[in-house]
Amino acid sequence: MSEEPTQAIPNEPVTLNQIIAEIRAINTRVQSLEEKLDARSRETQPMSDRIAQILSEVASTRHELREVNRTLRRINVDLATALRNQDDLEDRVTALETVDSKS
Repeated sequence: MSEEPTQAIPNEPVTLNQIIAEIRAINTRVQSLEEKLDARSRETQPMSDRIAQILSEVASTRHELREVNRTLRRINVDLATALRNQDDLEDRVTALETVDSKS
């Protein structure tokens, strides 16, 4: 803290033209930053829309997969029933063949 902040101030007088030039330079920088900010905000908007679309598609896919799983469970039950019926028929045919061979 040994340095005095007033030492950084130039001893020569600042003219109005220098102040205006600095203000114009600052204005140019602010405009440049505003343009970059505007461009970035336009870039991120479609990205958020795309993310929302992807999430919607994921939800739709999950719903479709539930339907597929439900259908597969029904097919599995139907197949098990058909196999039991086939086993019963084979047992009945075997029983009939046994009765025929004894006669």
